[in-house]
Amino acid sequence: MQASDLVRMANQITDYFAVYPKPEALDGISKHIHASWEPRMRNALKAHIDAGGEGLSPLFLEAMADYFKGPKSPAKAAAR
Repeated sequence: MQASDLVRMANQITDYFAVYPKPEALDGISKHIHASWEPRMRNALKAHIDAGGEGLSPLFLEAMADYFKGPKSPAKAAAR
């Protein structure tokens, strides 16, 4: 898939979620990418972002910066 196609689709997703409060938008974008894009699309997207992310919305880039950091583990309970 061409980077231009990924950028177009990513920005369409961002346009949809942009009307939500920012935390919800960031979460919605990340969840959509995770659930709907196959791994090779996500890998190509990451490569495009790593190369500068030309054409991608700032909101999308922010969502992906958090997404590509990996899952957040719950805080561990303090030892008793």
